[in-house]
Amino acid sequence: MIKELWHSFPRVLEQKINGLLDVAEPNQAKAFQLYKACQRDGLWHESFEKFSDRIASYFSTPKLERRKSDLDQILDRPIDSVLYADFHLNFHNALVDNRSVLNIVSWAHNLMRVSIKTNSVVISLDVLTKTLHYITNPPLFEKAQDITFEDFCDAWKKIVFRLFGKVHDAEFTRIMNELQWLNTQLQESEKSPVDNSFFPTIYLTQTEIDWVNDVQLAVSAHLPAPKFPLSKGPQKQRLMDLERALRLYKIVQTSKLPDFVQHRENIRATILDRCAKLLQERAR
Repeated sequence: MIKELWHSFPRVLEQKINGLLDVAEPNQAKAFQLYKACQRDGLWHESFEKFSDRIASYFSTPKLERRKSDLDQILDRPIDSVLYADFHLNFHNALVDNRSVLNIVSWAHNLMRVSIKTNSVVISLDVLTKTLHYITNPPLFEKAQDITFEDFCDAWKKIVFRLFGKVHDAEFTRIMNELQWLNTQLQESEKSPVDNSFFPTIYLTQTEIDWVNDVQLAVSAHLPAPKFPLSKGPQKQRLMDLERALRLYKIVQTSKLPDFVQHRENIRATILDRCAKLLQERAR
């Protein structure tokens, strides 16, 4: 599993970083801006404190489950689509959960340490924490959403140079080259077919496609994954592998033991990667 996870590391890291916005709340400045906009449009007439509490409950719902109608019920009257779009968050205006950031840092550090077989200071918890802090608290003109692996690498280079100058250049370049190679391999495998020579690697029924979609949505939102809809269970090897990973995920999903928590995040990332590949490579 470690080897499989390492090969998808760049893409899973992107998903984890961008996923921070799915569970974020607006920071104080953004909340106040939304408050004034709602006041201006006659959508809210009470205090800022009460407004903050109400929209906090809206943002506490996983992003995939949020609906405009939920916000309509919180406000004095239905919100128009233009203002509703302004409730979108990015890293300039979001308050990101620090524990979630540290979980990503720990995951990335452990996976790099084991896979690259190094304890170099450039992949230390401190360096990676500062890198993620730079990404999730970007300067005014830096990118604030849709973070790519290249964006992570750029931020990482800035932090390493800021902390050490060129002292660790050779080791950092070696590690970076391996990661860039991984990312290049992923990009090649993800390229859309340009002609009719494409052959899907797996044929799925609509029932199987719906199940994989539902699993992906549930696991993305940290919710219990649905069982396979047919009593005989999945019959295709890749779907059977996914179901086995889900059973393991269920075992560790509610545990609070530190070792299980780390294992849970690794399994979760593997499940999401398998779902994405199944949906991408299925027959259309």
